[in-house]
Amino acid sequence: MTRQGAEAHWLYVITRGSGEVFITGTDGLRKTVAKLHTGDFFGEMGMMTGQPRSATVLALEDTECYRLDNAAFHDILQNRPEIAESLSHVLARRSVELETVRDNLDAEARRRRLHPVQQDIFARMAQLFGLAPARKAAPGP
Repeated sequence: MTRQGAEAHWLYVITRGSGEVFITGTDGLRKTVAKLHTGDFFGEMGMMTGQPRSATVLALEDTECYRLDNAAFHDILQNRPEIAESLSHVLARRSVELETVRDNLDAEARRRRLHPVQQDIFARMAQLFGLAPARKAAPGP
């Protein structure tokens, strides 16, 4: 359905079927990252940040997807900018999951990577889609 390294134009939402997300390392070995099912989405990282596809998604059976392009997603974010913040958390988690599989990160390394990755992804999304920066929460008492 998508190929690692390909230019990203769309976000996909699975409406029927399933897929396997995997990366191919520099050693040529294939490493499974996740399984996707009806209702899951993929392809968001590249479409929303402008980066090439970071993983391959292979259909495991007959699979149908809705495809959302950058312009349609831009319209959604202009009307509901809070979605970008929520999605940046999903993207960060998925990005760190890919790093974990690719680089064999331990739990502590994963934890340390999550927040900076989320901030970077949100900043790139904000720039790509012309969104105002997220407001920082006031420190608690």
